[in-house]
Amino acid sequence: MATPPKTVLDDPDASTPHDPDAPMTGDQADILRVLCENAGEPFDASLTQAQALQRIEALRGHLNDTQNL
Repeated sequence: MATPPKTVLDDPDASTPHDPDAPMTGDQADILRVLCENAGEPFDASLTQAQALQRIEALRGHLNDTQNL
């Protein structure tokens, strides 16, 4: 019987969080830059991954509230 193919969910590294003290990813920077522009707030390129995630969530919440989404 053949072994089923391994999925991303089977990979322990896929579920392990990245180092929160590492610099934000390029994707995070792109999202954050757009959200900051839309909110009229400054973009801080020095955030860590964890800080960027928190900032993205806060800005999304703020923009949803102000735009009644």
